[in-house]
Amino acid sequence: MYLKRLEIHGFKSFAHKTVLEFEPGMTAVVGPNGSGKSNVADSLRWVMGEQSMKLLRGKKTEDVIFAGSDKKSKQSMAEVALTFDNKDHKLPFEYSEVEIRRRVYRDGESEYLVNNQRVRLLDVVDALSRSGFGASHYAVIGQGTIDQMVLAGPAEVKNLIEEASGVKPYYTKRDKTIRRLEQTEENLTQVSSLINEIEPRLKSLRRQAKRMEEREGLEKEYSDLNRQYFGHQYYLLDKELKEISGRFDGSQEGIKKLEHEIGSFQKVLEKEEVQTGNSNSFLDELDKKGSALEKKKLDLLEKLAEIRGKLKVPVARDFSVFRKQFEEIIESITEKNLSEVKKKLKDLVAEYSQSDNTELLKQKKELDDRLEKMVEEIHDHNTAREKLIAEEKRKKSFLTEEEKRFRIKSSQLNLLKEEQTKIMVEKARIETRFESMLQTSRETMGHAVEPTDKVESVAADLPHKIEKLKRQLELAGGVDELTMQEYRETEERFNYLSSQHADLTKAVTDLRQVIDELDHVIKKQFDEAYGLISTKFSEYFRILFNGGRAHMNLLKEIVTEEGEEIEEKEEGEDEEIKGTKQVVGIEIKATPPGKKLSTIAALSGGERALTSIALLCAMLASYPSPFVVLDEVDAALDEANSIRFAKILGTLAHQTQFVTITHNRATMHEAHTLYGVTMTDEGISKILSLKLEQAEKQVKS
Repeated sequence: MYLKRLEIHGFKSFAHKTVLEFEPGMTAVVGPNGSGKSNVADSLRWVMGEQSMKLLRGKKTEDVIFAGSDKKSKQSMAEVALTFDNKDHKLPFEYSEVEIRRRVYRDGESEYLVNNQRVRLLDVVDALSRSGFGASHYAVIGQGTIDQMVLAGPAEVKNLIEEASGVKPYYTKRDKTIRRLEQTEENLTQVSSLINEIEPRLKSLRRQAKRMEEREGLEKEYSDLNRQYFGHQYYLLDKELKEISGRFDGSQEGIKKLEHEIGSFQKVLEKEEVQTGNSNSFLDELDKKGSALEKKKLDLLEKLAEIRGKLKVPVARDFSVFRKQFEEIIESITEKNLSEVKKKLKDLVAEYSQSDNTELLKQKKELDDRLEKMVEEIHDHNTAREKLIAEEKRKKSFLTEEEKRFRIKSSQLNLLKEEQTKIMVEKARIETRFESMLQTSRETMGHAVEPTDKVESVAADLPHKIEKLKRQLELAGGVDELTMQEYRETEERFNYLSSQHADLTKAVTDLRQVIDELDHVIKKQFDEAYGLISTKFSEYFRILFNGGRAHMNLLKEIVTEEGEEIEEKEEGEDEEIKGTKQVVGIEIKATPPGKKLSTIAALSGGERALTSIALLCAMLASYPSPFVVLDEVDAALDEANSIRFAKILGTLAHQTQFVTITHNRATMHEAHTLYGVTMTDEGISKILSLKLEQAEKQVKS
């Protein structure tokens, strides 16, 4: 990750939009005094979340907005954007290029954006801190403040070492854990007080509840016995009810069956009666028809006799004899001798038909034919009448038998209905007993006995036991529901508080363990950082001063078990103080060549600057920062020291990106890109850029 681009618009002297492109390595920003070079460093510090207007060389927020000049009006807002190459994803974003932008308006409104998405200041500071810079005191070192790194005191030097080594996040986590521990211990104290407060009352309530529980035991036994008793009563009555219901259903089926059969008989009788009536009517009709046929037959005979009389009949024959013979033949007609009768009639007629009157003979023949047909019709009529009479006799016999069966079934039906009435009375009596039993069980147990409670058999002395328990309950008295409710609520709260007490106790133990682990990590990482930076500091001090000596000393305090802070005693003292040693600061001892060992305060301004630069280089060499902005940190150095400082920066530039604001030629020589800052007549800073490698190629060519 490295700084790729800086965009400034309306910030301090940069009224117009200005863009500075950066590459890994070292970039130098140069220009005359008052041209606005340091505003570049201020813009970097500001966009990364700096809130101190003192460090930004202002008094109020609107001081960072271009204030205008004689020839240029003031701006309404200031805006600075940093663009990082994030291919290694050191910044906690998924983008390969991350832009952090900050805007502020004259009305005081401000906003932060990451890739054009609004975020909080906390989000920006957190992202930069996790990437390795941003919150560091040496990410941007302002003009004239380089010597403050060592003049700020042992505690500040220790703070710088901790930031460089990356233990600050552990300190932050440790502080949060300590705050949680304090809050948890406070909660634990409150819970303990509550437990101590309610425990005596709980003991008293528990004794009362125990006595009530004994009564509850009797009540439970009483309830169980009643459940058995009423369950048995339910079983017996339910059994009787099922039996009587079965009998009722059986009688109902019998009644339905008989009613169906009687109905069928009635239909048959009605049908037969109708048919009998029809048969009688038909017989009457047959009789009438038979009388009509006889009358017609007589008419035919009379006509036939009249015709025969007109015909010539021999004198010797007497017609009365003919008539007598004819009537005898007619009366002899049966179903079997019909053909024989026909022949006799023909012979008789032929015997007496000797007239030569053709017309009369013709009429006679027609009458004979009609008479013959009449005889056949009378025969058929008599046959049908005999069959009808026989069928009527059969039907009368059938109806007589059916009527007997009908009377028997009707008698059986009446008996069944009487029996059903008795069954219904018995069933109603059992149902009344059943309802009474349910009501009694409801009054006794508080709820009616249910089918699932049925008991087939019980002990013979069950009623005696129930009565005995009832007397015992009457002697024991009632249960105070308010007391029981208070006991349950108090016990529930006590159990809850006890659970909370156990959880809080465990949480305290866990948090203390976390603090111990963090202390171990912090100590280990700090010791490693201190040893490495201390060694590098001595080396860079000798390089920058071309000799001399410098080293660091840990300042410790002993914290007793009571929390008292005591300075560490010198070796050799007999008194032993029990407690924990804590590092409270790092003291820097520096001795330039040819001088005695002295404190930092005794060094000159240039010597303090070199010592601070040695410390800065030691930290960057041990724990490289992604980039560092140096605002004229070499201003107090002479030419020789400036050259040495520039060479050190050149060696560190392969792992840390430097943006240096300088007047020093040696520093400019080590840079690969130069940005020149000038001030126009309008009071606006303007940027000119030059890449030294390209310039050298052009000069050589």
